[in-house]
Amino acid sequence: MIIRSINDADWPAILSIQSTVYPGITPETEAVLRSKVTLGSETCLAVSDRQNNVVGYCLAHPWHRKPACLHTIYEIPSEPQLLYIHDIAIAPGYAGKRCGRMILQHLQLWAKQHSFNELSLVSLSQAITYWQRQGFQPVEYTIDAAQYGEGASYMLKQI
Repeated sequence: MIIRSINDADWPAILSIQSTVYPGITPETEAVLRSKVTLGSETCLAVSDRQNNVVGYCLAHPWHRKPACLHTIYEIPSEPQLLYIHDIAIAPGYAGKRCGRMILQHLQLWAKQHSFNELSLVSLSQAITYWQRQGFQPVEYTIDAAQYGEGASYMLKQI
């Protein structure tokens, strides 16, 4: 697997992966997803196979403690406090091949190099135990169930 920056040709595959892995959630528009690259061009990543087919993606960016909402285009924060993982999604045929772990290692290294000591994300209920195995801990914060589904959790990881 190859982790690289997202390019314009990747967006059809990214949108397809998003709709496949999140069938119960209203998909974000391409404009909203592309806006994350504006916030974090070095931390918005595509995962491709040896034939350069996009099999996963990551949208992450410097942010503050309050989690970002879905379906929203944001401005770059003036004083970011951590690296926020907006989304990591892997095509079902590549699940279990450690793509997510590779992305997370890449993000942690980038965060440390840029003097961030925390990562954050909002986990869907079915993924909470996965993120806990990666070192994230739930934080008391009310998450909008209409956006993320029942049982979603805001989580932090110290790095």
